[in-house]
Amino acid sequence: MTKAQVQRQALELPPEDRIDLAVEIWDSLSAKDIPVPDWQRDLIRERLAELEGVDSKDRSTPWNEILERVFPPKT
Repeated sequence: MTKAQVQRQALELPPEDRIDLAVEIWDSLSAKDIPVPDWQRDLIRERLAELEGVDSKDRSTPWNEILERVFPPKT
């Protein structure tokens, strides 16, 4: 069966089944199967370097503070 045939059949599935199929396909991949461009690797390295020496409590934000930023109290 060709990729086009599989794709055609997959697109005929109900939405919930297509989602399940997409999740199963994604989960079947390992980290080495997913290419990461050099620019993304560089960005990750830069961000990790920025965190070096930063106190762990300053690396994160409590959930209640995030909620207040996203959903500020109505005044």
